[in-house]
Amino acid sequence: MTVYLVFGVLLLALAWFFLGGSHHAPEPTAHRRVREAIDYTELEQAEREVQEATDEESVRDWGPGVQKPPIA
Repeated sequence: MTVYLVFGVLLLALAWFFLGGSHHAPEPTAHRRVREAIDYTELEQAEREVQEATDEESVRDWGPGVQKPPIA
């Protein structure tokens, strides 16, 4: 009887692990939800800025939503 109980608990834990836990987890690198739409116009603008950059230093930290640091 105890074996069936332990097996049932393990089976429930395994089902929760595979079916339950990742519905709204953010993507680790993009910091957005999996089902959120990608803003392709902003992404294309960021890619264009990188391709048209004059030097490597100006595009070291780039991406959608990143503001350029003020010129000192």
